[in-house]
Amino acid sequence: MLKAGDQIYLTKNIKLACALITLGHPIKNDESCVIEEDGKQEVHFVFEDKGGSASADARKWNKGLEAMEPESNIAYLWAYAHNRDRLLDEIKKSIPMVRVRYGNKVLLYAKNASDEQKRRIMSKL
Repeated sequence: MLKAGDQIYLTKNIKLACALITLGHPIKNDESCVIEEDGKQEVHFVFEDKGGSASADARKWNKGLEAMEPESNIAYLWAYAHNRDRLLDEIKKSIPMVRVRYGNKVLLYAKNASDEQKRRIMSKL
């Protein structure tokens, strides 16, 4: 339970929250929450901010990678989080492949392949 005088940092940014936890900033137990309004949900992560260290790291994060010291831990975490999103974007727009095994042979074809394309590919088995 929050008390008067508690120093906290609050964020809705899940990537920043993950970075803060990784950097050792303690999350306030039982204080993070989901708030619903008009059918929409917001997640709020609440961190202890004694001495302002969590908010200092958050300010670095919010300025973006270009403003960070290149070899700092937070720069690596920022790059990781954003690179993960780019990879997920690539996965989402790629066409799934179907794997077919026949003995020790393996073939792949695009899930949206036509029946004719599938027939030609399967003839290779």
